[in-house]
Amino acid sequence: MLKTLFLKLFTPPALAFYMLRHRSIWRLREVLRTRGGRLRLEAYYRYFDKRGSWISHRTEFAGEPVFPHGAVGVFISADAKIGKNAVIFQQVTIGSNTLASSNEGSPTIGDGAYLGAGAKIIGGGTLCGNCRVGANAVVFTDMPSNSVAVCEKTRIIQKDSLDNRYFRKRNDGTWEYYLDGKWHRKEN
Repeated sequence: MLKTLFLKLFTPPALAFYMLRHRSIWRLREVLRTRGGRLRLEAYYRYFDKRGSWISHRTEFAGEPVFPHGAVGVFISADAKIGKNAVIFQQVTIGSNTLASSNEGSPTIGDGAYLGAGAKIIGGGTLCGNCRVGANAVVFTDMPSNSVAVCEKTRIIQKDSLDNRYFRKRNDGTWEYYLDGKWHRKEN
């Protein structure tokens, strides 16, 4: 309990100190990989947690990546390998697949990769050099050098009418919906 309290109190100032000392989260990450340290580790993960992200300190980067919109919502698996000059937009997932019957493992991404907003690279595939993955595309196989992965064209499905109100269950078990800036109880 005392250790938890200590970490909660000292991690924010430690993050500020480490950021000033090492000048970037990536330099702090390299210090972590060589020297470790519980407080450094807490500070590193707090930095990404505040951005809704997870980038493991064990992920292998050949060079510092570029995040044009910041590392917001980015998830990168611990065993992934990413080459130099990677451009990674927001909400990108580079994740491992642990299902034995499919493309298991972690992605290997070559130099010069360009990963669009919301791109998902899952499993043990290899994206060779200069690959581009378009926004919201899902890649789970190998990609040759200088290739592009994109989503299929969006289908539009016409309906007679749709109810797009947001519903939630209340503590008393009844339902309510949000409309015109207020919550309204659903009538049965």
